[in-house]
Amino acid sequence: MEKEKKMITLKSSDGVSFEVDEAVVLQSQILSHVVEDCTAPEYKIEEVTGKTLAKVVEYCKNHVAVVDGGDSSSSSSSSGDALKKWDAEFITQMDLSTVYDLLMAAHYLDIKGLFDLTCQRVADVIAACKDHKEIRATFDIVNDFTPEEEAEVLKENQWAFD
Repeated sequence: MEKEKKMITLKSSDGVSFEVDEAVVLQSQILSHVVEDCTAPEYKIEEVTGKTLAKVVEYCKNHVAVVDGGDSSSSSSSSGDALKKWDAEFITQMDLSTVYDLLMAAHYLDIKGLFDLTCQRVADVIAACKDHKEIRATFDIVNDFTPEEEAEVLKENQWAFD
């Protein structure tokens, strides 16, 4: 017999609600402790906006579906490949601002897989940049070095640019 699914409502900082299965919520280490300790049907997540929480829920739902659906060892490798493909499509279709928000939410909610995925996307973007000037432009980082200080840093770290 199938156990009845327990539904939990997650409410974002801007008041957007998401009703999800308990298994989806348990993807978050932080929320899993809250669910174990409390019986409330709704949890407000103050640090995450509705737009970002929608992405978190989408990620967690997909990962629960693959984990629940992949019982046999032969299907687990194909479901693992499908999951990797889905993750790649999920993360690359987002702009960097959304990836950053998702990274912060994954860190706050302690969702390791999502955190690793978002960090890897940021690392890939940095690796694709030709030099420090392109990294600054991509991430909108203000150069606070004087020209002399920048020249000194580049000289001290010349090995990194070879």
